[in-house]
Amino acid sequence: MDVSLTDEQQEWVGAVARLTADHSAIGADQLDDVDRSKGWRAVVDLGLPMMRTPDDELPTGVECALAAEQVARGLCPLPVLGQGLLVPELLSAAGATDVLDEVVEGRLRLAPALSSDLVELGGAGSGAIAFDAADATHALVLDGGHLAVLALDRAPLDGLDLTRQVVEVGPDASTAHMAVGGEIESERLERARAFALTMVAADLLGVMGAALDEAVVYVAERRQFGVVVGSFQAVQHLLADAAVAVEGARSCVWHAAWAVDHLPADEALLAARTAKAYCSAEGLRVVEATVQAFGGIAITWEHTAHVRLRRTHLDRQCLGAEDHHLTEIAAVRLRAAGGR
Repeated sequence: MDVSLTDEQQEWVGAVARLTADHSAIGADQLDDVDRSKGWRAVVDLGLPMMRTPDDELPTGVECALAAEQVARGLCPLPVLGQGLLVPELLSAAGATDVLDEVVEGRLRLAPALSSDLVELGGAGSGAIAFDAADATHALVLDGGHLAVLALDRAPLDGLDLTRQVVEVGPDASTAHMAVGGEIESERLERARAFALTMVAADLLGVMGAALDEAVVYVAERRQFGVVVGSFQAVQHLLADAAVAVEGARSCVWHAAWAVDHLPADEALLAARTAKAYCSAEGLRVVEATVQAFGGIAITWEHTAHVRLRRTHLDRQCLGAEDHHLTEIAAVRLRAAGGR
């Protein structure tokens, strides 16, 4: 089986990488200087929010994962993951084509709502958190088997991740919510969950991959005790293990992204849980390993290492950390084996 990227996919990766480079900050101090309005227009013009529209007959799970990875590699502060990928998938699942058209054209900014512990999609009146909510005017919540739109009228929270905004959806907002679309069938909702988990895993892959690449360049140039740091065996082993973890994460993410479009919903969800569990655990380990490789400079405000670590911590908790998904995977395997 040939699992390499096609020429079209490689061109797509390059296009997203260029967009990311144009709208990313060099360091933590420049994040507030990014023109998010102009950046979001570029995201819309590139066609990212329309990737999962019902009119698109081509499978796009892999292309969406590739895009999410590139955005994360550049620590881009544009809300591509939440507003550009997760929201259109949910609206498509509900058949809310009128609202989806507004999102795709950039006329409506919706942020996906998560539960207060970030583990599940958030519901109306549950104290949900709007995720990746920069410049969003409304939150998209899951109200039973239906979607609803709630106005966002609160200031962003002081979140750990410096590249993304989260906003609390107050319980009183549920009294003014507007239902959109129809009831989402359980199988379709399961597939949407698989897509969401896979995209968060792809974000983790992007962060850990970029962290490793930057660390390898650094240790190949940095000299200590008269020799390059990368010549020390301990450093070599540290980053070699990280490289194995990154490639393992890429295999998990690509399979899960393919499964979203080609496998039954329950199998796609299992693949997505596997990718999310692996990337949550190994993503944190890899990013922490690169902090060690950078040494003292990594704990300064000016360096991007702490920005990557912060994004990794939020991604790890978003839609459930590894322990949550490993428990769910074990339950599925036990049921399949005839256990309780």
